[in-house]
Amino acid sequence: MTKQLGERIKYLRIDKGMTLKELGTAIHFNYSNLSKIERGQRKPTIEFLESLSAFYNIHISYFFEESKGNSTLDWQHLLEEMKQKNITFQELRELVNCIDQPQKVGN
Repeated sequence: MTKQLGERIKYLRIDKGMTLKELGTAIHFNYSNLSKIERGQRKPTIEFLESLSAFYNIHISYFFEESKGNSTLDWQHLLEEMKQKNITFQELRELVNCIDQPQKVGN
């Protein structure tokens, strides 16, 4: 669980485009210890997870959800990208349909 938790923390940090040092400074936490947590070499405290939750504006339960492929956070990021690129749900459906239906050669 510690390694999976560390991977989630690292994912959030990288997604925000932050270095270990930048995140450590932002949440007042030693970046060396942050690195150990990300690699699963140190267990984070609840206080640390609360600080991250507040910083990223997410619920603390994110860190304890079971991973079943794509996480809710991944879907939220995809929806945000779609909004930024003005991609509609209809366009997304059409793309999914194209993937589901193989193209015939010569048509």
